[in-house]
Amino acid sequence: MKLDHLAIFLAFLYLQCYVRADSSSEEDSSSDEDQNEALLVEDPEFDLLIFTQRWPITACYEWREKSPDHICGLPSAQNIWTIHGIWPTKLNTIGPSFCNKTAVFNVTELDPIEKQLEQFWINVEKNKPYDSLWRHEWLKHGTCAAAVMVQLNTEDKYFGQGLTWLQQHSMADVLGEGGIKPGQNYTVLEIRQVLIDRLQKNMAIECYHDKETKQQFLNEIRVCFNKNLELENCDGILFEDVFIDQPQGKIITNCNVNKPVFYPATVPLSRYEKTHMSPFDLHTKFLEEYKRQKAKENKNMKILVNIYKLIQLLKWSTM
Repeated sequence: MKLDHLAIFLAFLYLQCYVRADSSSEEDSSSDEDQNEALLVEDPEFDLLIFTQRWPITACYEWREKSPDHICGLPSAQNIWTIHGIWPTKLNTIGPSFCNKTAVFNVTELDPIEKQLEQFWINVEKNKPYDSLWRHEWLKHGTCAAAVMVQLNTEDKYFGQGLTWLQQHSMADVLGEGGIKPGQNYTVLEIRQVLIDRLQKNMAIECYHDKETKQQFLNEIRVCFNKNLELENCDGILFEDVFIDQPQGKIITNCNVNKPVFYPATVPLSRYEKTHMSPFDLHTKFLEEYKRQKAKENKNMKILVNIYKLIQLLKWSTM
């Protein structure tokens, strides 16, 4: 009788493993669909426009860290900050986004300013289609700006405004005039003070954190504007839930204020380049590791099957 119970128990465990695997897969799929639906916001109202500039050197490093196959597209001119996007934002929340479900992106509308966009609103992630960043920014953020503001209600107005703001408030000029130059380490407080001295507003400072080296890199500066297209404090924007109170006021950043922030002059070597392994070698290594893992799983399954067979044999021999 005890052997019968043990056999039933093992069979039950075996079935539970597969049931959980199947349900987990279904939950993941459902979760993805829910997240996609959540992005389709009906209400386009917002409080501020976040104009995000990125340092393409850091953006390239972050992109190359994700895969040995990733290559970067960088501006032909050196020491220029580029545009990431203009993001309509409600205070104390994220979004709105994707405000027009039927909107389409027509790249030909950008023909008059396309050459400028290729330089100053460049897609650093060169493996993707050259206009993929523009398409994404327009459909996710531009449609919300267009629904509320006549000044930004077409593609050429939306992207043209970004070029205008970059010319007026380029971080290359703002930081450079304050003595913040590429190739050096700075504190968050030093960077923030230069921004406030030059623009008289509180802005968000975003760092890229290298998980392996524990180093943080200056990545983006987010400048806020009101609906009159005037500079505004970014206080109240939701920024990765990181707000640091200092005697100098609230700092909006995801950077560690107790560690230096590196402002790179050139793209650092990625972890793949540091290993001196080609993409082919890395792919081969991945396949070998995958095969070892599958062999281990198969071995464990064989052990379970053999135990079950042994139990059945013992049951038969005691009948």
